[in-house]
Amino acid sequence: MIALLYYLFILFQIGFILYLFYFSLSFIKGAPYVPSKKRTAEIMINFAHIKPGMMVYDLGSGDGRLLFLAAKRGATAIGYEINPILVIYSEIIKLFSGCRHNIKFIWKDFWKANLENADIVFIYLLPWKMDRLKTILLYQLKPGALVISNSFIFPKWKIYQQDTLNHIYVFRV
Repeated sequence: MIALLYYLFILFQIGFILYLFYFSLSFIKGAPYVPSKKRTAEIMINFAHIKPGMMVYDLGSGDGRLLFLAAKRGATAIGYEINPILVIYSEIIKLFSGCRHNIKFIWKDFWKANLENADIVFIYLLPWKMDRLKTILLYQLKPGALVISNSFIFPKWKIYQQDTLNHIYVFRV
């Protein structure tokens, strides 16, 4: 019994160290995991005007909340997440989802993602990373694609639609 507790304690410690590592890495790469409030996620999805067959990406997908909502509307939803713990968590939730065939979680740094076929891109990114992402999005996205940001804006990019009360901003390529 003591040996089992010892191994569980060691496993817990390793998990905690991994969590701290990826939490710290998220500040360097983009933003920490902050789950979107249900209301905020619904507003973002409504602004997206998702139709069946659309390609939706979430850069830093966290728990996959936006992707599940997008897939329920018929989109193919792809999330890039740097934290493997969140990817595993999202994959487990996907198993019990009715739309699991339309969702894909990728353990990868979203800065290396190919977004050329995206119709909609969801983001929550720290302000000092927005300019760099804007350059990538304008280069990769097709004309008419929507970029929907939670909380932060792109400097010098005209806001197409917004909900200032909930800090949601929509940009069109």
